[in-house]
Amino acid sequence: PTHRPVEPQRREMLKPTSQPPEPEVIDELTVRTAFTEREIKKLLREFKLLDVDGVGLTREQALELPQLKHNPLSSRMVEVLLDQVPSDRMSFRDFVLSLAVFAPDERREAKLKFAFKVYDLDNDNVLGRGDLVGLLRALTPVGGSRQVMKPDELDTVVDNVLEEADQDGDGAISYEEFQKAVDGSDFHSKLSLDML
Repeated sequence: PTHRPVEPQRREMLKPTSQPPEPEVIDELTVRTAFTEREIKKLLREFKLLDVDGVGLTREQALELPQLKHNPLSSRMVEVLLDQVPSDRMSFRDFVLSLAVFAPDERREAKLKFAFKVYDLDNDNVLGRGDLVGLLRALTPVGGSRQVMKPDELDTVVDNVLEEADQDGDGAISYEEFQKAVDGSDFHSKLSLDML
């Protein structure tokens, strides 16, 4: 079935519970997210494997999600996802609602906003030089035996990104500038979980 994208304000979070979700919860999540019933059931299996103590997922347990585990930005992604959760434990409902941005049919705009938040390492609502350096360091080892990019090369890449994307010349990339910079890219599919 086709699902319409979900507006963020409709995603209210509830307290963790150790009880398995009722079929109504799965039905509710198919309405409130762009995940299919099959995808939600797959997420339930993943959740049960990670929730070893039965009282909801911790940050560390969420980092073990196979679809995120090997991403160099997984820690930051989980941090941004957990910002939406009202407690230090994530219920199954919280888990699915948090991951809703990764649903293959989720709106492009929601995916772009999520990516921007992940890249905005200092949470100041712009991508500045420090954010870009941190992002490149996370994605490309600098120094040591696994060095991919020398520090001066990293600075050059950051300068080039800022020169190209910073349209108003304020030394940072706003969300609107980010949207324009990634326009035409395959961002949508890159921010989708492989649920099969």
